[in-house]
Amino acid sequence: MPEESFAMSSTPAASIIIPVLNGEATLGELLAALTAQAGVPGPFEIIVVDNGSTDRTAEIVRAHGARLLHQPVRGPAAARNLGLAHAQADIVVCTDADTLPTRRWLAALLTAFAGCDTIQATGPIHGWRPGTGAERFACARKIFDCENTARHPLHPFAHGMNLAVRRTAAREIGGWDETMMSGEDVDFGIRLRKRFSNSTIAFVDQAILFHKHRCTNDALWKQARWHGAGYALVMQRHPDLIPWAAWRSGVVRLSVLTLQAAAPLVAFCRATRLLSKQRAEFEDYHRRWTRHFWNGFFGQWKKGSP
Repeated sequence: MPEESFAMSSTPAASIIIPVLNGEATLGELLAALTAQAGVPGPFEIIVVDNGSTDRTAEIVRAHGARLLHQPVRGPAAARNLGLAHAQADIVVCTDADTLPTRRWLAALLTAFAGCDTIQATGPIHGWRPGTGAERFACARKIFDCENTARHPLHPFAHGMNLAVRRTAAREIGGWDETMMSGEDVDFGIRLRKRFSNSTIAFVDQAILFHKHRCTNDALWKQARWHGAGYALVMQRHPDLIPWAAWRSGVVRLSVLTLQAAAPLVAFCRATRLLSKQRAEFEDYHRRWTRHFWNGFFGQWKKGSP
């Protein structure tokens, strides 16, 4: 692949990988926040994998002095794998182009690897200044609840936008599954856990990252379908961990129908002030998010595993 940028004179403390597709609206702020990181024990490299952008993404990367790799549009898994192949540090850190880390985010993540049993580390993801109904719902629902996912009893994983992992471990399992356009970070965590059964995911309270949630309803519903499809893919790949019986489909569909049927009741409670405006808004978004999520799930389930 064509490559631009610099060569490190010594092994960096971390290699930060950022997959991006047409990220000119947010990438500059992220790169500025990364170059201003404090407390990191040594220099670190920033690798931006341009996943087929047609906007000013490449120009922004050059302006901030980050390393730039190119590939066609193949999804976040393939972009992370390309970054992983070029990473020089022992610790690889992944984030997304629409995030903003706090000033000591990277330093906090790296402290987790003082113990030899730590393979992965993650930290909190908060919504960035919610202003629309879609953003308020994403924040209230905590759609990226890293503490709970890192400690999931069946399949603990770290979200791909706030993830640090040992490079050797990531390479040993072949990186991220490039056939998965969604759910690849869950699958990555499961395969790491299977390969390194004694490993842990360190949750670092101070490794705080802000995410710019989807600001429009259409973008939020698309994200819900994306998440649902990813959940189906993970289930299809790991039936030993997440068995799915036919009766569960019926239960889920009945639950979704029941939730949709409750819409008039929510509207009545809002009109009579039995529900606050904020709570009614959340319930409305929750109902529609749930419908789109399961539509994405069942659509992917019918297709089967690629």
